[in-house]
Amino acid sequence: MKDKEQIMDKVMLFAEKVKTNNYLSAISNGLMMLMPLLMIGSIALLLAVLPIDAWKQFLTDTGIRTYLMAASTLTTSLIALYASFTVAYCLAENLGQKAIGAGCISAFCFLIITPLANFETGSYLDIGWLGAKGLFGAMIVALIAGRLYCLFLDKKIIIKMPESVPPVVSNTFAGLFPAIIVGFLFVFVAFGFSLTKYGSFADFVYGIIAAPLQNLSGSIWSLLFIILIQMVLWIFGLHGSLVVGSFISALYLPMDTMNMEAVMAGVANSDLPNIMGKTFYGLFAGIGGAGGTLSLIFVMLIFAKAKQHKAIAKLTVGPGCFTINEPIVFGLPLILNPIMAIPFITVPLIQTLVAYLAIAANIVPRLNGVQVPFGMPILVNGVLAGGWKVAVLQVVLIAIGMLVYFPFFKVLDKQALKSEEVSSEETLVQ
Repeated sequence: MKDKEQIMDKVMLFAEKVKTNNYLSAISNGLMMLMPLLMIGSIALLLAVLPIDAWKQFLTDTGIRTYLMAASTLTTSLIALYASFTVAYCLAENLGQKAIGAGCISAFCFLIITPLANFETGSYLDIGWLGAKGLFGAMIVALIAGRLYCLFLDKKIIIKMPESVPPVVSNTFAGLFPAIIVGFLFVFVAFGFSLTKYGSFADFVYGIIAAPLQNLSGSIWSLLFIILIQMVLWIFGLHGSLVVGSFISALYLPMDTMNMEAVMAGVANSDLPNIMGKTFYGLFAGIGGAGGTLSLIFVMLIFAKAKQHKAIAKLTVGPGCFTINEPIVFGLPLILNPIMAIPFITVPLIQTLVAYLAIAANIVPRLNGVQVPFGMPILVNGVLAGGWKVAVLQVVLIAIGMLVYFPFFKVLDKQALKSEEVSSEETLVQ
């Protein structure tokens, strides 16, 4: 028993460290800050490629399609550039320093290490590196540049101004020396890598780190492993979704942007480069929230005998349809519940695997990479992300989840009903 408690304590301690790590938190929060921009790009892309001939003709005749495509390009296709600012910004905030300066110098450092495309008239930034392809490099640059910038501020390696100088001017000069040092450091880094076989720091990161990680994340087994860790943490009372959130964003968001760029280029859904992505995770890795709890809620609505379970089901079905499952997770509860632990862990794994197989077999189209807002109703989010077949797949997955949850819930419900009957009898006796 003591060994089990020690293992649980170690797991919870590790999860808490991951959750509160300044660098992982900066990546997670920094990418989260990009959601408004990604939503603009997603909506613009959806409007531009709606499969309605009259609508397409209208967009072409009026010239609106050009600007919709530009809105998508200037958001999703520049995600690395924006991330180089926001990740460093969040890191500086975590470290208690001025965030704007860290974000600005990080963006410069990312641009200076970005490979140049040579044309006859000169050299230009290769926009291909400012999108999904350069995202890993942007995050690495943001963490290094942001940390160095904050380190110089911590060590007071700054230009101090007299107290009579306004704070705005004083803060600007305080960050001047750190920014110059960090900026020129990356100038020399860019020059140094130009002399290597890689040609640039961005090429080095992509070849050594990004490409292998993307190949790893392209495996369904990698995603299933991440989901397993997430659900084990949930069982122990930790918000597993928050813990793995930074890994999901870093590994799978680039896959979505690749799919969106392919859609903009006119590639058919069946030929999109990736089956999985952050949107895939959001749609299928637990429909209704972590644990696929919408299936459990429907089981409770239909089969519950205990009054408490009927009441919980009625209260949680609304939030569950909008992927808000804290009421059912903590209200039933599912936390540290030995009876419900097996379905709570296995349902999202089964739903994810079935969804992957359905898309891989071309029964359901690949997702277009559009970032569907959190809280969008179930089925509606499926239609937006890939069409009506995706919504039908969600219905099938909910039904599968119900089959898995049913026998375990019947055991739990039987216990609750017996407890209610005993309480009722005791009340009558009194």
